[in-house]
Amino acid sequence: MITDVVIVPGAPLLLPEYQGRTAALPDLLGSCVDVVRGAVASAHHVVVVHATDREPRSTKPAIGLRVADRLLAATHENFDVEHVGVSWDATREECVSLGQALDFASATTLLVVADGSACRTEKAPGHLDPRAAALDDTIVDAIRGSAEGGLERLLELDAALCAELLVAGRAPLQVLAAALGAQANGGSHGDRTAYRVESCEVSDPFGVLYVVAHLTSEG
Repeated sequence: MITDVVIVPGAPLLLPEYQGRTAALPDLLGSCVDVVRGAVASAHHVVVVHATDREPRSTKPAIGLRVADRLLAATHENFDVEHVGVSWDATREECVSLGQALDFASATTLLVVADGSACRTEKAPGHLDPRAAALDDTIVDAIRGSAEGGLERLLELDAALCAELLVAGRAPLQVLAAALGAQANGGSHGDRTAYRVESCEVSDPFGVLYVVAHLTSEG
C-alpha cells in the first residue's frame, strides 16, 4: 500500500556537480530534503518514479534518478529502494500500464521526480509560452486536490502539448496517477483511496515550474 506520496522537481541544481561553491537554490534543496525525510521516517520501502532525460548529455543515470538518490541519502534512513524509469515521451497508455503494474505489497513511499513546464518566462529554457501557465495550473490543482478528480486529472495531460512546453515530469506524474487509481480500485493494490495534502510548495525559478509536495494516506 502507498502510505506517502512525495513529488519533487528534477532540478539539476539540486546536484552538487551543477553547483558552485554554494548551493544555487538552497531553499529548494532544503524543502526537498525536509519533505523526503518526513515521508520516509517510518518507511520500509521506497519506489522512485523518474523520467529519462529529454536530451541525455552523458552516460550518467538520468538526472531525476540522481536527484532522488541524493535526497534519499540526505535522510540518513535505512529502507529498500526500487527505481522505476519511464521514457519522458511515453504515451499515456504506457504510463497507465506501468503504474497499474506496480506492486505495493508493503508500506511504501512513492517518490516522484517531476517538473512542470519550462516555458514560464522569457528567460526560461523554452522561453515564454502563454499556454504554460494554464497547463501548470492544471498540474498544481490536481496535486492539491482542488480540481475535480484530484490526481486522476493528471491522466488528462496532453503528451504533445507537454512536449512542446518542456514538461519533463508529465510521464512520471501519469504513472503516479495510474498507480493510485489502481490502488483505489482494489485488486493487488489494497483499498486505500484518500490522500491528504500535508504540504505543497510551488515556485518557478528560471521559468521552470517546481512542485515540492507531500501527500499521506488517510486510510
